[in-house]
Amino acid sequence: MARLADEVITRIKQDVSLLRLVESQGHKVTKQGKDYVVCCPFHEENTPSCIISPKTNFFNCFGCGTGGSVIDWVMLTQGVSFRFACELLQKDLGLITEAPNKAPSKNTTTKLTPPLAANADSQTALKQVIDYYLETFKQSPEVQEYLRSRGLAHPELIDRFKLGFANRTLGYRLPEKNRKAGAALRGKLQEIGILRSRGHEHFNGSLVVPIMDEHGTITEVYGRKILGNRLRKGTAQPLYLPGPHEGVWNVEAFKASNEIVLCEALLDAMTFWVYGFRNVTASYGTSGFTASHLAALKQHGFVFL
Repeated sequence: MARLADEVITRIKQDVSLLRLVESQGHKVTKQGKDYVVCCPFHEENTPSCIISPKTNFFNCFGCGTGGSVIDWVMLTQGVSFRFACELLQKDLGLITEAPNKAPSKNTTTKLTPPLAANADSQTALKQVIDYYLETFKQSPEVQEYLRSRGLAHPELIDRFKLGFANRTLGYRLPEKNRKAGAALRGKLQEIGILRSRGHEHFNGSLVVPIMDEHGTITEVYGRKILGNRLRKGTAQPLYLPGPHEGVWNVEAFKASNEIVLCEALLDAMTFWVYGFRNVTASYGTSGFTASHLAALKQHGFVFL
């Protein structure tokens, strides 16, 4: 499938009025200074906390942290992919004229096939989520730009380590929780830690990197918030699955050389990898050298003096 041209995406984000779209869907918006405020449709609230800026044509909710462009709004409210959202907005603003006087109703069916098998075990479900995040990454210019800004826009890095992006659309691809299949899938994802107890995606707004062993089993997932100044004060940028850290990133590094480059941060380790140092791995932060790291070193014959 051909990739959407960057110029088309840019033109949609600039020329399609987010404010007009939101109003046409039936949402009540109120002017607040130069911006507008609306009750966020992505979480329950009585006092509007979602800001729409006509100047930037972006929205940002200070209640749940969701934000983005007019494309993101369509993806989230309609439960469709990035490509399909762009196609809808290109078709003479078809969404805007669809139901100008009706408030949006909560549909309990999704428009797209769920990315998870209904009977998947925990590891299979986790792999399917990671595959979905990889697909989302490749359709999300903002996270690709983030990688470029870090000097990490390397195609082999992305595919080899299955870099992904969690942009809140996973939940919109699942059957609703009032359906049997939806309740089962959401319950499974809560057990894994992909969804939190209230149903929100744990890694929302994050670059996502799975930690895999030599057999491809996912033992941990790392997330890095990339929202920048849209984050609430005090929000931790690095995220992991709940529970103790298991596994080692780039386990192949221990076979690549008789020396190991150990970084404190995963993104720093990726920088080494991109520049040819394939014998690199990372701990889980300052105090994140774990029993898994020690076991990997011993298993591959590293000597401690």
